[in-house]
Amino acid sequence: MQKIIYTTLFVKDPQELLSWFPPKHANVFAHHVTIAFRPPTLEGVEVGKVLTLKILGRATDEKGDALLVERYKTHNAHPHITLSSAEGVPPAYSRELLEKAFENKTIEMVDEPYEVSLVEGFFDGEKDCLSP
Repeated sequence: MQKIIYTTLFVKDPQELLSWFPPKHANVFAHHVTIAFRPPTLEGVEVGKVLTLKILGRATDEKGDALLVERYKTHNAHPHITLSSAEGVPPAYSRELLEKAFENKTIEMVDEPYEVSLVEGFFDGEKDCLSP
């Protein structure tokens, strides 16, 4: 059985995304939207499927920087793309950042949603898997 770390939507052009939303911190990601962490199978994952999601908002603090995106298959309460994090802060901090931003009403919603192109796939611990 193939090891699956997470199923995901990979950002097709991270550099374009970063040109729209320059990162606020040293560790830059802009890589993916997690669908499920350590899923038991790839059931329901359409590996290689290309789709577009809207970027709805942004949350930033001294530790992290994340974009809120439309919901698509994800198990996260606030689907997102981690843009960047401060030194020593893991990218998973984005979940906490978005929770706080919604609680404190500090999330910055975008006026006109941007659309980001993504590819459905998974990460197996060694490489991004984008094709069936």
